[in-house]
Amino acid sequence: MPTFLIADDTPRKVRLFLSLLKRAGWQGEILTADTVEGAKELIDRHPIAAAFIDYYIPTTNGPSIIRYLKQKHPAARVALVSSADNSSNAAEALAAGAEIVECTSDDPEKVEQRLLALIREWQQ
Repeated sequence: MPTFLIADDTPRKVRLFLSLLKRAGWQGEILTADTVEGAKELIDRHPIAAAFIDYYIPTTNGPSIIRYLKQKHPAARVALVSSADNSSNAAEALAAGAEIVECTSDDPEKVEQRLLALIREWQQ
């Protein structure tokens, strides 16, 4: 059963991601972490298939989680999903192994549609 990791310290965004996963019909386990250490602990204990990771997360940043996840689970599908629309953050996340960067401060309806499509694609 595939496991999805949400690494984000903003409760509103976590609720949004959980809702999108449900709407997209995610069939596996969903884990959440609000710190880098918490995310790494979950990565060590579970076979992560996909993840939404925020850039600004205590205690370092999202790309450190992405690098760690890709080392442990190279086939994991990863998106940096952040409210910060910053090209250097995006470049850092992509270099760490993220497939896509989605800015959640864009039009909410468009963001939801893009993330739903991404989740559905990742399930195929």
